[in-house]
Amino acid sequence: MGVVMMFEKILVPLDGSENAFKALATAFDLAKHYDSKIYAVVVANDQSYTQYGAIFGDDIMAHMKEQAEVTLQEARSRAEKQGVDLVTMFEVGIPKMAIADSLPDRLETDLTIIGKSGVHGLSRAIMGSTTAYVTRRSITAVMVVGD
Repeated sequence: MGVVMMFEKILVPLDGSENAFKALATAFDLAKHYDSKIYAVVVANDQSYTQYGAIFGDDIMAHMKEQAEVTLQEARSRAEKQGVDLVTMFEVGIPKMAIADSLPDRLETDLTIIGKSGVHGLSRAIMGSTTAYVTRRSITAVMVVGD
């Protein structure tokens, strides 16, 4: 007998990029097949604003949260159209570590589906390195969806 893969809970990190939404669409296809629950999460990097000081940092975090809500709302409306079970989350932390380890551990996910690259320019490089880190270090299986 071969090994039967079951994906009950799928983690999909989102950064607002089209590539991340492609990863989400892939998760929808799998979710329909396996009757999976999808966890779409935006992880705001709390390292990126600490050098500006706490007051400014709060403003930046509020902005990140607003941006995240737009992305997560889009994910919810796409999930509704597809008829899949989606939970959306906003987290603060170091994205690559949260995605590779703490989120799969806490949510008990079986699979992470991640985009190959992020939004553009600098963030594309950051998301690319996040993907590379996650594929090497994740405590669960990882599927990388290309551009």
